[in-house]
Amino acid sequence: MNVAVMGHGTVGRSVVRLLENDPSICVKYILEIPEKCTEEKMVSDPEIIFADAGIETVVDALPGVHPSFELIQRALSCGKNVVTSNKAALANDFRALLDLTSENGPKIWCEATCGGTIPVIKEAASLSGTNEITHCYGIMNGTTNFILDVMKKEGREFTDVLLEAQRLGYAEADPTADICGFDVKNKVILLSSICYHGMVTKDFPVFGIEKISKEILDSLAAEGKTVKLLGISVRKENRYAIGVVPVIFDVSSLEANVPRNFNMFTLGCTNAGDVKLYGQGAGGDPTADAVIRDLKDVQEGSGFGRSYFDCDLVYDPGLLKGEGIIDKEKVSGTLEELSGLACRKNAFFAFLPDFLK
Repeated sequence: MNVAVMGHGTVGRSVVRLLENDPSICVKYILEIPEKCTEEKMVSDPEIIFADAGIETVVDALPGVHPSFELIQRALSCGKNVVTSNKAALANDFRALLDLTSENGPKIWCEATCGGTIPVIKEAASLSGTNEITHCYGIMNGTTNFILDVMKKEGREFTDVLLEAQRLGYAEADPTADICGFDVKNKVILLSSICYHGMVTKDFPVFGIEKISKEILDSLAAEGKTVKLLGISVRKENRYAIGVVPVIFDVSSLEANVPRNFNMFTLGCTNAGDVKLYGQGAGGDPTADAVIRDLKDVQEGSGFGRSYFDCDLVYDPGLLKGEGIIDKEKVSGTLEELSGLACRKNAFFAFLPDFLK
């Protein structure tokens, strides 16, 4: 199978390198900016890729929404399958991209968008065939988990640990997308849509970790608690609620003990119960491995298209109720109500959903 890889950053380079010894998949083109086209197979004009009938599948390893979103649209419009690691581009308008798929035509594979090498997308699709998935949640961002883990274990302040995360390459020079919860937002949008077989809103509470201090973690530790930044989603029939928020856990829980930059996901199933998946949530080789597994699946004719998302979902924020802490005050209500109050007060906020009690 001949493929083209769009993007030659951390993930793209790993994909190309790992495929060098795979005789079943040949990287024919690498899309790169003109000044970095240093190899024979590198091109700067994506139309060269789209015009080549021998390219069945395009790998999108670009960062950010644009131009990735438009290039995915173009690839699908040309009848080419898309394997992508770019959650921001998909979450931007998943429905619009799916409208370009067809039953016997191009489809989308997106394992690497959520959880790095952890096969949570494929497992969610598989489990949803024999179960109703009633909730999904998880530690979906390695940067924030690293920061909280080191703060808790070493008793250090947020700013200090953030600087270390940047030095180690776990956090970007501009860490806003991670620490403010926007990276998790994109992932929980995609995972919820796949778990529930329908499109979910992009307008829901998103609260990050930037207001968490050593004092707050020490106070929680005195009660046998800690916090982890989670994407959370619950469903009841065709209604659902969704959010991103620091969630309170007992220190003995599995989630409380997920270390460093690792991720953990939970899929709540009517027959199978809670299924947990754990592993490397980011990094060049782990994410590239998920991309390559998707490429292997392309030949089996799986992938996501319009027909998979057949449930008309209704957003109902009342489904996500629980107890929270705003600054030092304990409060009860929906995630939407409490996170809004915390934003207005410009205060620390953590939440314990009723379904996790």
